[in-house]
Formats: sequence, structure tokens, C-alpha cells
Amino acid sequence: MTELGEKRRVLRCGLRAAVFDFQICPALVPQIVLASQISTRTDAPSEGWEQPDKCPILTLPNEITSEIFLNFIPAYPSCPQLVGIDSESPGQLLRVCRQWRDVALSAAQLWRAIKICPKVNMKKQLGLMKTWLERSGSCPLAFDIHCGSAYDRHIFEIIETIFRHRSRWEYIKLHILSAFLLPNVGSLPLVRQVELGFSYDVKPYFTWNLNDAPQLLTATLWNFAYPSGFLPWHQLTSLTMVCKTPAECTPILKETPSLVHCRLILMLTKNEHNSDEPDTVLPRLESLTLESFMKEQMPATRYLGSFVVPSLRRLQVPDIFIQPDPVNKLSSFIALSGCQLHELCITGHLSGTEDAYRQGLSAIPILSFGAALMDGHFHGSGTCNTH
Repeated sequence: MTELGEKRRVLRCGLRAAVFDFQICPALVPQIVLASQISTRTDAPSEGWEQPDKCPILTLPNEITSEIFLNFIPAYPSCPQLVGIDSESPGQLLRVCRQWRDVALSAAQLWRAIKICPKVNMKKQLGLMKTWLERSGSCPLAFDIHCGSAYDRHIFEIIETIFRHRSRWEYIKLHILSAFLLPNVGSLPLVRQVELGFSYDVKPYFTWNLNDAPQLLTATLWNFAYPSGFLPWHQLTSLTMVCKTPAECTPILKETPSLVHCRLILMLTKNEHNSDEPDTVLPRLESLTLESFMKEQMPATRYLGSFVVPSLRRLQVPDIFIQPDPVNKLSSFIALSGCQLHELCITGHLSGTEDAYRQGLSAIPILSFGAALMDGHFHGSGTCNTH
């Protein structure tokens, strides 16, 4: 991509977003629109880019330019890639002109979200990460770290560098080879959300934990053995567990009375959870999603019946999980919990008909089939409004 092409791309993305972000002073919107129209013309020459009379956007106050830049990069805590000409990286802003470079380097918030990708040179990413961390000043940080399954000596330094800034962690995704690579954590005063996955389970030697995190509310945990006291379970409001059996999930769920959202992607076996004794009480839970990690696995047909969730509003469950009598099983579950279910999504192949569900569960306002739960809301086709 040419320098002029890069300038135009940045302006098209950033200015368009900024114009529709009404947090920017409304009086400046006409200036931004005019600057966008002039500066992105296909016949605009590259010469004179840094002359305000030829590029009105350069007359904007630095504070407004910084806001435009923040609209160019992914919304925090989403993390842009460190490298790549087509990435939405703040590094692209340094290439346009001296004034933009100065503004970008002085805007610490541009550099507070960092993504490490396994298929990109680790040494190069390490160097850029150190630079971004320096530029981020004292801002809280978001990390999205995927180091893959291969050993690379630079991975160790990447992890060490991240952990030196743990007092600023706010959002952390960490997928690495083994927890053995992790140093002791200590206090995490700002952490709000974590996602952790390790390629190799290290039980019973796993002693690493994140239990000193007073702000932690959301956790996504992949398939590894969670030791006792691993997280402050009692304060979590959102929990996703991936590739775990019901027997592994239940003890954890009994320690999470504050949960509002729960998603379980289950590994299932033939004899898994043969009892539907209602022994998991989650008084504040509003949304529950049950899924199978692999479609060909045997269903945990009785697991739903183990939950008592009086505040539940949204439920997603595969049809095969509630066999052999789905409508009756769901009706019993709702009655036992005493919940006022507002939205129900049935996924997977249906053993019966949609009409059978609608007739038997007519009190549920929103019923859908084959949808998915995203960010606490169902999205899919076949929605049935019964009222």
C-alpha cells in the first residue's frame, strides 16, 4: 500500500467513525466532515500533506485528533495486531505525517491493548510490545496473548514482560503451552476479566492462581485442572468453562453464588451425571448456556435438572440434552427453579417439531431454534413471539 493510500484508508476509517461518535464536540463535526471529503479525494496529491491550508484536518486541536485516532483502532479492550500493513494498529498512524506521529505518540490510550499472534515472528512482536508498553504510560492494559504450542525462547521473555506490568492488567487473554511458564502473580488490583488456556495440563503440580483480584468479575477457563482457590469464585458474575465434564463443573459452580451469566461447553461421556438431583443453586443467574464440545459425543441428558436458578431469564440448550421428553423436562426444570423464563433457544437437531415446543412452552415469550447465544443475547432464526 502506498503512503497516500494509507493516509486515505486511515482517514476513511477513523474520520467516518469519529463523525458518528457524538462524544466529539458537535461544533467540530462539520470541520471533520470537510476534512474527510478533501483529504480522501482520489485526485488529492501526496505533496503538501503537512500544510494546513491543503489539509484542513491538521488544524484540528490535538485532543480531537486523538479522539479520531481512538476511533481508528479497535474499541478497547479489543486488541489490534502489533504488525501488519492492513491491521488497525496505532503504529499505522505514525507513518502518515510528523504531526500525526507526535499526536499518536503522546496518546497513551492508543497503546494500551496488545495482541501477540502465534504465526508472527515472536522476536519482532516482543520488541514492539516493549515499545507499546512504554508508550502506554500508566494506562490499564489489555492483553490477548496466543503463543501457540511450539517452544520459542522469546515466549519466555514475552511472558516475563507481561508479568512485570501485572499491576496494570485489566483484561487478559492468555493461551500458552503450559502454566509452568508463568511466574507468581501476586496482587492484581485492576483485573476485570480473564481468559486462560494451556496446551498441557500440569495437575497435580499447578500452584499458580489469580485469587488476589478484587475487581475480577468475568472468567473464561479452557481445559485445565483448576486448583483450589484458583480464582475468587464467590465474586464472579460471568463464567465460561470450556471442554470440562459436568462432574468437573459442578464443584466450581457451587462456589459461585454471584453468577449472572454462565456458559458451559461440555465434554461428555456415556455415564456422565446420571443423577438429576437439583444440587447446584445459583440464585442470581439470569442466563445459562449449555453446549457440547463435540457433536458426536454422548449427551448429558440429566445435567440441566441439577440446576436451581430462580432468577433465570434466558436459556440455551441442545435438544439432545433434554431427551427423551424435551417439553416435559423443560417444564419441570422451570417449575422446580421457580423462574420466569423470558427467552429459550433450542440448538441442534430437533427430535420433534417446533410446533410441539411452542404449544408445550407457550408461556415463554421468545422461543428460537438453531440460534446461538452471543454476549447475553440470542441471535438466530425461527424466533416465536407467543404474546
